[in-house]
Amino acid sequence: MASTSAVHAPAIRPVRGASKHTSSRPRLTVVAAPKAGGSSMPFTLLCTLIVAATLAALLYLNIQMSDTSYEITRLQGQSQRLTEERQALVETNERLGTPQELERQAREIGMVPVSDPAYIDLDTGEIIGETSPTAQTEANPELAEVPAEVAVPPAQIYDQPTAYHGMGNEGA
Repeated sequence: MASTSAVHAPAIRPVRGASKHTSSRPRLTVVAAPKAGGSSMPFTLLCTLIVAATLAALLYLNIQMSDTSYEITRLQGQSQRLTEERQALVETNERLGTPQELERQAREIGMVPVSDPAYIDLDTGEIIGETSPTAQTEANPELAEVPAEVAVPPAQIYDQPTAYHGMGNEGA
């Protein structure tokens, strides 16, 4: 066995009874009781106010969205009516622009077709040919009543409608 000096060293023990305690004990004092934490009414009012404000904002936004929806519906209806009116006006314009309609309107205001027209030479300003619609109708009364079919050929877009073939899935 090996001996070490730490193992055989004498233990240090405090001496009993001989020394006085010089440390003082902490002094205890009476502390006032903590104040009770006030009323919970302000917190309750705050929470109620937050909930009420949130509900009011939600109601306002809901009303605004509903009004906007009605406005969109109204504007879509108005747009549809205007589109239909535009389409009707385009069709009327096309119908009034046909050769037959122009010829009819010209006859209503007293215009007659000319068989031998006169021309103006733009370089010299000279009139080539001698003709006038009134002279032709006075000399030839049958020219005043030229049938519309002869004067103006029928328009293809109204007399012979093309067959509708759709998307091709209606069957043959």
